[in-house]
Formats: sequence, C-alpha cells, structure tokens
Amino acid sequence: MVYQSKSLFGRAAGWPRAGCGFDLWYTTATLAAAAMIPLSRRVAPLLSVFLAFGVAFPGRAADPAVRAVPPRAEKLLVTEATQPAEYRYTAFPVALRVGPDEVWIVYKAGKTHATDAGAALEVVRHSLSSGTTELIQRLPAPAPKLYQMGEIARLPDGTIAIYVDVQAVGWDGRHYRAGAEFFRWDETRRAFGAPEPFPLVAGVRYGYPFEFVSAGRTTWQLVMKFGYMQGGRWGVDVLRSDDAGRSWNFVRDLTEEFGRIPANESGFVRHGDGWIVTTRGYDSIARLHRTDAEFKLLRQRDLTGPTPYIQKLIGRPRLLIRDGKGYLLGRNWTEPNPTAKGAAAKPMQLCLIRFDLETLAPEACVILDNADHRRVTDGYYAVAEFSGSGADELMHIITYRGLAGAPPAIVRLDFRWADVK
Repeated sequence: MVYQSKSLFGRAAGWPRAGCGFDLWYTTATLAAAAMIPLSRRVAPLLSVFLAFGVAFPGRAADPAVRAVPPRAEKLLVTEATQPAEYRYTAFPVALRVGPDEVWIVYKAGKTHATDAGAALEVVRHSLSSGTTELIQRLPAPAPKLYQMGEIARLPDGTIAIYVDVQAVGWDGRHYRAGAEFFRWDETRRAFGAPEPFPLVAGVRYGYPFEFVSAGRTTWQLVMKFGYMQGGRWGVDVLRSDDAGRSWNFVRDLTEEFGRIPANESGFVRHGDGWIVTTRGYDSIARLHRTDAEFKLLRQRDLTGPTPYIQKLIGRPRLLIRDGKGYLLGRNWTEPNPTAKGAAAKPMQLCLIRFDLETLAPEACVILDNADHRRVTDGYYAVAEFSGSGADELMHIITYRGLAGAPPAIVRLDFRWADVK
C-alpha cells in the first residue's frame, strides 16, 4: 500500500508507507554496498592522502570542486564495547550546546537500525576541550514502541526538551510512526521527566520531528506527518509556538508550498528576513529552498542531477550559515553508482557542501569522511559544533559510523574551519 500523489513530472509518485528516513532507495544502496570488498588497511590511508591532494585515479576524473580533508583528530565517544547488549547499536546523534565547553548529545541506543522494540535514547554530557563523555540518562521505550531518533532543543523559557520519533513494529514486521513524544528536563531532579505525547495540531498527529529554531519568544519546528496517522496526509509542515512549546500552531505545509515534492527529512536555518530550507525527497532528490518570513517560496533548486558530486539524496541534511556562505552537511554520494547488474555501489560519505545563499547554487564539496571508500554500511547523520576563533577556529562534527555491518559508533571528527570552509 502506497500513498499516490502527482509529482512535478506529471506521474504518480508512490511514497513508502512507513516514511522512514532509512527508505527504499537507501536500503537498496546499502544492500549493494554489502557486496563490496573493502580496501586493505595499508592502501586505504594512502588513498585518502592522494584524494586530499586531488590526485586522479583511472576511471575517475578529478572534480576541482570536490576535495577530501582528513580530520585533525578523531575520537570514538560511544562504542559497541562500552554498551549493554540490548543497546549496542548507537546511531543518529544530535547535539545541544549547553555551555562554553559542554555539549549534550542524544542518540539512539538499540539492537538494529530499525524495528528493535524497546530501543532507547541515551543522553550524554560531552566536553569539547577534554573529549570526556558521561552518561546523563538512558530513556528506554516501552515495548512494542521504540525510540528511533530524538531532537534536542532549548526553548525560549530556558527549558531543554527532547522531541522523539516514536515508532512501533506492525504485524508485517515493518516500522510505523506511533506519534511523536517529548521529554522535558527537570532541573530540580537533574533528569528528564516522563514522556508526553506531542499534541494534535489542527487535527493532525505528527510523527517525525526534524529541527527547532527559536528567536525571542517564538520557536519554529519542522515536523513530518504520515498518511496512515490521524490527519491522513503526508508531508513536512512548519509549526510555531509562542509559549515555550506548551502549544503549537500550524504555519505552512512545505510539501504543497514547494510544488508537491515528496519531502522527507528536512532542515532549516534563518537567513535575513526569511529562511533557507533543505529537503530530502522520496524521489532521491536533494533540494534547497529559499522562503520569506512566512515560509512562502521565493526560489528553489534541485541539487541531485545538475550537481555532479551530489548523486542522490542527502541523508538527514543540516544547514549552516557562516562567513557569508551556506553549508549543507549530511550523508552523500559523490560518485555515480554502477548501473551494471550485480555491480557494487559506491559507499556513502560524509560531506560538507558550500552553496550561494541567494542563488542556492552549490560551489564546492568537502569529503569529511570515507574518501577512501571503506564499506560504511550505516552512518553520517551529523551535527556541527564550533570552538575557538580566527585561525584556530575548529569545527567539531558529531556523527555515527558503522563498518562492514558492525554496530555503529558515535564519533567526533575535528577540523580546522579554515581548511574546510
């Protein structure tokens, strides 16, 4: 059963009923990547150096807009070896800066990528200077529910809240959204309280919270709705709260505003008097959109197709604006996947893509991880934090990475901002 809608190309576009970020197209790429023979430990570091200096290899034309920059430092924050057996699959980290040196990181801790009833969210305290990581709280889901992804935000009244993509496993073994929930931090108890259901907004039960932006007394949220949930429609909406998340109001359906695109994971950032939005499509197209203050479309651009180093969707895209430029961070494929039957697909990479804020045109791509094409089977939802200033400014990437089918680790990669911007 699929939801049928008319695409921009005048044909029926089927949206997967589960609506998961780990969708049909990505699953296909992962299965193909499982057949790939990994590079030897001796060759991979050398290849990474060659790529960093733009050395071309047979069959691969060097693209001057693409370069690989190795991290100045890499640190494993959470690994399979440090976790209880039922929480060894750690993935999808998000972060909130709570002090000059302190970041709270929230990530899934379960048994598999999905459909693992009882999967928890873990919240850790991380120091940017020392690299120490300490568990604050584990938030297990009551089976048959599972907590797939969380988004942590500080609301205008100072409250810290975690909004959760709650799923359940159906009779067919597939996962379905069960309705978003949220936790609020209790400063007196120094712990998060009991989960609360995210309220209905204009008759819609929302399932997948993406991102939050606050200014003054107002918080805007990007969140996804699903056709099999109350409200009966698919798409990405903007909601608004003027009372620190106690109530929410509908602002705009971005799926409709952007031309009925089949949008899934999305991100946004303030720009001038308006917004820059990025969307990942069920049609495997990554897009950028510029809107006014009310999220009415001013300009949009397809990235996949016209951009040679964006070969398909960008997984869990995040936006940054720094030094007068826009940056798109996320899971990417910089090279074409082989089309021959049985051929191994190129593995995913973590990339930072620079673009012009007015035209939305991509300008350059930096491969932050996996320039040497290791067999990364799950990974690269990522967030960025910054420390230092001037020539010493560092970009700290917090992401996850699983190699050759092993449970992923939560990883921190440090880069000199001047080297990657």
